Amino acid sequence: MNEKSNEGSTEDPRADQYGHVVAVTPAMAKAWLANMATNRRISAKRVKHYARLMTNGDFHLNGETIKIDENGKLIDGQHRCAAIVAHGQPVKIYVVFNVSRSSIATIDIGRARSLGDQLRVAYNYTNTGDLSTIIRLIFEWNETGWISHVSFRQVDPLEVHEYLLSNPEANDLTKVAARFGNEEVSALMKRNNCAFLMWLFSRIDPDDAKRFLYNLVHCISEYENDPCLVLRRQLLRMRNDRYGHTKRNIVIGMTIQSWNKWRERKPVKLIRMPASSQPWDVDTYPQPI
Repeated sequence: MNEKSNEGSTEDPRADQYGHVVAVTPAMAKAWLANMATNRRISAKRVKHYARLMTNGDFHLNGETIKIDENGKLIDGQHRCAAIVAHGQPVKIYVVFNVSRSSIATIDIGRARSLGDQLRVAYNYTNTGDLSTIIRLIFEWNETGWISHVSFRQVDPLEVHEYLLSNPEANDLTKVAARFGNEEVSALMKRNNCAFLMWLFSRIDPDDAKRFLYNLVHCISEYENDPCLVLRRQLLRMRNDRYGHTKRNIVIGMTIQSWNKWRERKPVKLIRMPASSQPWDVDTYPQPI
């Protein structure tokens, strides 16, 4: 055996950290949570995200650790433990024991990787800032049928990668704004919003989608009180509002309304925004035709 002898040493044999891969059961996770050191509040959203990954078989052993201090208290890994309890099945995780309690001051102090960072580092995608937002919007629409004013669930880079493998044409959505003119698009809305709208409208009629967005961006009217021009004036005004940018669900919802009127060849004088007292919800959000 190659174990170091402690005979004649005054050093506490428990002083060294040690760790190994553990199949953490829901009972173990619950016990650790019950004996947890003071920590930040648990995010239900993050727990739900981890539990979903575990259920789908997408939670991988990647070197991240659960940490237990010298007194047996959990100091790092509360969200993963809570997710295991919710998942209801054992999950293999690397667990490190006998970590100094004071180490918590140095845990999670680096800048967190964004979804765009993860896509670039793990899968070598480009334009990942826009790409990650576009795919997040697509996921939100596919799962909920609308774009909410609150943030969507946490999206895992692996599910984005798998979606792009199955839908390789989605990679080109980051080039939509450039085709119309980046500056011209940015004067009206964010580039990723424009790309999402191209995806959404193209599912109905790809040629109409290109023509409608081109007309909107380049101020082209096909008839009197064309919804494209009416929407354009409103977006320009909102984009330059001194109180800040309009929320994306408003911009997208108003553009869908304009698209519907344009497809029906109806003239309009105003594209209506929802009243602040009655915001759009899943039942009232505009749906493209």
